[in-house]
Amino acid sequence: MSPTYIAVIILCGVALMSCIAFIIQDIENKKRERNLRLISLKSGIRRATHLLDAFPPILLTTDIRALLCKYLEARWNAVVELDPSDSNKQQRSALQAQATILPEPTPHPVGSMSIFNSHTEAARAMGIIKELAQFIIDIKNKGDLNSDSADNLTKAAKRIYARVEVDLDLLNALETEKSRGPEVVIHHYRSCFSKLQNLNSHQTLDRQLYEIRTHVTQLAEKIDAAAEEKAKEKELEKDSGKKFNF
Repeated sequence: MSPTYIAVIILCGVALMSCIAFIIQDIENKKRERNLRLISLKSGIRRATHLLDAFPPILLTTDIRALLCKYLEARWNAVVELDPSDSNKQQRSALQAQATILPEPTPHPVGSMSIFNSHTEAARAMGIIKELAQFIIDIKNKGDLNSDSADNLTKAAKRIYARVEVDLDLLNALETEKSRGPEVVIHHYRSCFSKLQNLNSHQTLDRQLYEIRTHVTQLAEKIDAAAEEKAKEKELEKDSGKKFNF
């Protein structure tokens, strides 16, 4: 076997090994890209699922729910395309079933001025609304949401946030009423009522406005009754002083 022939065989072997190495590397690169894509998709799914689950039902509008459900469905479809496992298919089906069921509107709690039971609940709601606003910005920047829809949803989030701020003011007013009495706090309730009226463009806050108005009316009656009682006491003191020439 001539040296030239041997050299050719060696070169062919080297070329073959290089091709095999290239193919293996290409397969690994595609596998890595696929895994990174799956990680990114599932990260987005966890984020949107958290928003959907943690958002207070009484504040969750139809448009916001539709956005989150559509986003999740698109991500699950992409996941199943990359990894059509039974687990992924089942989770996609569960999401699709959830999206088709429209939840019943959550009514305002009867007898309560606020939709929250504590400052902690209100603060948690404000946090999730901020997360939603950032989520809208992020998916808009990635091209997953058009500018008009993003702007409308952002405005809706701001309105909801403003409502929660009023609820927080109401909770503060309730605490002040307990510690300092109705005279100090009645104007705070009236201010909250006015702010909510401005946010009630779709009449969704009618019940809450009714509860505040009822409470303010009751407080006003108490204040008037207390003032009348004080006036009577002063009059009695005055009459008593005249009787004893004081």
